[in-house]
Formats: sequence, structure tokens, C-alpha cells
Amino acid sequence: MLLVPSNATLRLADVLPSCLSALTGVDNALGLAPVKNAAVLLVDGLGAHNLRDHQGHARWLAKAWAPRGLSADVGFPSTTASALTTLTTGVLPGEHGIVGYSVRDPDSGSIINHLKDWHPTVDPDTWQKSPTVFEAAAQRGISSLSQGEPRFATSDFTKAVWRGARFEGSASLSEQFGRMEEFFAENNQGLAYLYWPALDRTGHGSGSESDSWMHRLEELDAILSHSAEALGPDTGLVITADHGMVDVPQESKIFVDEPSPLLEGVIAWAGEPRAPQLSLSSPSLVGPLVKRWRDELGDAAQVLTRDELVDTGALGALSDGVAERLGDIIIVCIKPVAIYHIPSASKNSVGMTGQHGSVTLREREVPIIPAGAWR
Repeated sequence: MLLVPSNATLRLADVLPSCLSALTGVDNALGLAPVKNAAVLLVDGLGAHNLRDHQGHARWLAKAWAPRGLSADVGFPSTTASALTTLTTGVLPGEHGIVGYSVRDPDSGSIINHLKDWHPTVDPDTWQKSPTVFEAAAQRGISSLSQGEPRFATSDFTKAVWRGARFEGSASLSEQFGRMEEFFAENNQGLAYLYWPALDRTGHGSGSESDSWMHRLEELDAILSHSAEALGPDTGLVITADHGMVDVPQESKIFVDEPSPLLEGVIAWAGEPRAPQLSLSSPSLVGPLVKRWRDELGDAAQVLTRDELVDTGALGALSDGVAERLGDIIIVCIKPVAIYHIPSASKNSVGMTGQHGSVTLREREVPIIPAGAWR
């Protein structure tokens, strides 16, 4: 079994649809009561295990989380591009098609980095295959606001994943809360999305056990103790995340370079260090290379063929053409290791301490913290 059973009773895919249901007075997976306005704050990298281990640095969050203690499973891959799309569409990666941080376009052979430009290789309108919850809200006459860093305003990822919402760039989380309140005041009903990337970036650079990460968590807690507590009685807020984080020390990083037999027949390397996806020049090479990787990694990772991964159900049901985006071989790290392809690895990625993307519960489980009218 690829996905170890989770204690989480919810999926990340349930969060935004539940908020829309609360706006329309319909029962929902999160049990959210009817409200006039609904919002989701996505804290990048705030895993349930990470928060639980360091809740003394987040007293407001811990207190808000304690009454219901809800967590959600983000699924696989536990990476920002896939998880945010799961959040905004309410379906799993196999259906929406964003099945990795980066994937190989089967038509052109190019590597699509989902957090960078997609054009001219693929079209954002069709590459992301599922309608968004914001589009569903618009059909019900409910306006939606999406917020994030200004540089994301015109990105292909924003165009594909926040379809149906008006995007506004904001310099800080406090500013996002202020703009959200203005948006709600201007509309009869509203659905809003807020995003805070600082915790994830600090974790990647310094590790999720570092003093720097704790300081970021304290910063977030201080903002929320003011902004979330100030929400009116008609506004519900859910605080959640896209993944957790595992720290990988430098000595646990595995580097592969030509002419290694582990790269025989490999024509493209995608995914990310805890979940690489390898595309091969011939199907006949897959079996022997899987064996080599399994012998090399032992119990540090699971090494699967594309068909084996699909058959696990970890990606959910697959839309047409999505299977072909996956590598012929997918390596799923279990122990705190990360695997780098030297010819394609960036200096920034190689230097990262905090990692995610694989199937461990520390990476997959995120908190679900109702606030405002839902507290």
C-alpha cells in the first residue's frame, strides 16, 4: 500500500467545497455552519505534525485547533502545485492533472515546472483539467477573491488554478485580511482565499526544526491572534496548509550523475527530490532500471512503475491524458532522504533542508483550523 492509512478524517479536497456549501446553507464534509462570507487561509508548509511538535510557539493556533482537532490528507504528491490545485478544484491530482512539481509533457517532451511559465508548451486553460470551486461559486452568483504575492498575478499557475476568482497581489498577510474585509463589504456574499508562503520558504532554507522556522511560526500566530479574532460574526475562516515538511540533512541526500547505471535509458527527470519521476527511452528498459533502483535504495524508498503507481489509487481517478504525464518510474522516498539528478538539479534545490512531496504522514497531514464564525 503506497499511502499509509492516515488518522486524518478529511481530505484537502474537502476544504474549499465545504466553504462554498456553507455559503449556500448545505451540509458539508467539514461540518461548517451557514455563513454570509467564507475564507480559506493556506499557510504553505504548515504540516499537522510540524504544528503539533511546536505548538508552544503558536499558542493562538493551538488553542483554535484543539476543540475539534481536525486534520486533512493532502494525498500524493504532497507538493504545492498539486495540493493547491486539489484545494481549489476539490478533486485529486489524477483528475485535475497537476501530478507533480514538474512533469514531462508527453507531446513535446519538455519539462513543465508548474510554478514557472507553461507557455508556449501547454495551455493553462486545458492543462489543468478541472473546474474550480470559484467557477462553481460564480454560477451561484457568489464572487471570489484570491490573494497572494503580486508577482503571481499573471502566472500560468494562477490562471489555471484560480479560474473564476479575482486575483489581487498583497505584500503581507495583514494586508490580505484587510483587503478581504473590504471585498466582503462590497459584496452580498463572498468566497476568499489568502496565502502565506514565508513558513515554507524558511523551512526549505533552514529546516522545520530550526529557530528560524519557530520564529516564523510565532510571527504567523501573532498575526492571526489579531486578524482572525477580528472577523465579524458572519465570516467563517478555515486555516490549513498544502503539505508538511521533513528535514533532510546533507549527508542523507543522494546524488546521481552520468554515467551512473541508475540513469541508463533516462531521457527526462521530473518531480522533486522526494518523489522523482524518470522517463525512459524504451519500455524495455523500465524493468531492469526499477530493479537497480530498488537494490540501491532498499527500504529508504518505494520504486514504482507508472502502472503500479496508478493501480495504488494514490492519484485518484485519472482524466484522459494524465497517465502519460507521469514518469515511467516514480521513486517515493519513505525515510528522510532526497534524490538529486546532478545535470538538472538547481543549486537552490540541492541546498534545501526542509523537503516534501512524498507519502509519509508528516508530509501529507495538514491541520484544519476553523476560525471566525466557525470557531
